[in-house]
Amino acid sequence: MTVLDQLRAFARELEIIDTHEHLVYEADWVQTSHDVLVEWLSHYFSCDLISAGLPHKVMSDSILAGSLSVAEKWKLLEPFWNAARNTGYARSLDIAARDLYGEARVDGASIEKINKEFVARRKASAAGKSYYKTVLKDKCRIKTSLLDSFTHAPKGVERDFFTYIYRIDSLLGMCDASQLDAFAAQAGMAVHSLDDWKAVVEKIIDKAVAAGAAALKCAVAYERPLYFARPTAAEAETAFNKLLCVPHGPDIGPVRRDTGRVLEDFTMHWILTLADTRGLTIQVHTGLQEGNGNILSNSNPELLSNLFLEYTNVTFDVFHMSYPYQNVLSALAKNFPNVMIDMCWAHIISPEAAVRALVEFLDAVPANKISAFGGDYLFVDGVYGHQALARENVAKALAIKVDDGCFDVERAKEICRWLLFDNPRRIFKL
Repeated sequence: MTVLDQLRAFARELEIIDTHEHLVYEADWVQTSHDVLVEWLSHYFSCDLISAGLPHKVMSDSILAGSLSVAEKWKLLEPFWNAARNTGYARSLDIAARDLYGEARVDGASIEKINKEFVARRKASAAGKSYYKTVLKDKCRIKTSLLDSFTHAPKGVERDFFTYIYRIDSLLGMCDASQLDAFAAQAGMAVHSLDDWKAVVEKIIDKAVAAGAAALKCAVAYERPLYFARPTAAEAETAFNKLLCVPHGPDIGPVRRDTGRVLEDFTMHWILTLADTRGLTIQVHTGLQEGNGNILSNSNPELLSNLFLEYTNVTFDVFHMSYPYQNVLSALAKNFPNVMIDMCWAHIISPEAAVRALVEFLDAVPANKISAFGGDYLFVDGVYGHQALARENVAKALAIKVDDGCFDVERAKEICRWLLFDNPRRIFKL
């Protein structure tokens, strides 16, 4: 048995921790009625199809909406699907088709059979035979998935699958009085000053922690650069007061007030102060943004350096291996004790880049600072495909290190367990 075979077998048997998901709750999923193509193209691979030339309008109006059958949709998709079949997104779906549906790959010969089985499994879940348990527990062997459900904490049986993460983006991006009123209502208090706003934010964060939040999440790199300046309280109060200067009356709706980034920056620093005193890890989206088209440089992790320097007691879990800034992230994690590397999403963005990055991370960064898997999917079949790729990639990277004489197989197995289970358990205090 080769070194790769040994490590591949070891990685496949490990129970793992999933650092990042966007899955809908199963109780909500079973109420849906869409076909498998709507589900599978709700996230990621739809972007590759559009990149390959599929018109946006066809995707939105004919594939994700409308009344076409799965077979009719496939005829529209086929040339673009074949053009993009080589990507990590497509490979994840092919793995799901093979291992979960018994089909060699997604194509014209299999898509209707996959859809029939998909509909049957959703119906069975509604009747009490949990498909989430089958995939996440029985097949993926995931101990828990850290769920970014924006602000909605899981209840009941969903806690068997998920650990809650509270997303702070809406607190940072508040821009009108109606939003301010909504946050004040959550906190159960009136807001008349910047100090009141700080108290509201504190109460909301504490409520999230009381509801089980294991960490905070920031994904504002989709809308703005990740550099958060250090405004004075006076500057922040001037910006905040703009929100209060809104006309009120029965016929006047919310009036948006542009406060620039001053209030966002001030609130971010306040949230990190709260995270410090409460021992909360913060997850930060860096690198590639989902979708077609964005300002990639907004999400360069180097922009966070001032936060790393100031909040030395806060653990920053930096997402997506910062692709394509993975070497920048490696340098940051090497230099800052409070910066961790999270490879969620990475193995489907580019499987080869993930292997190469992990090989280089293990040359530069202590092995206890890397979490190797987060599915980062809206749908459960994608999680299965992604975790299969992640286990394979971790095994490949570790086999390269063994073959290069960096360490032996037993040390490689120890690191494998750290990457897939022990490190995220420690980083998130699970």
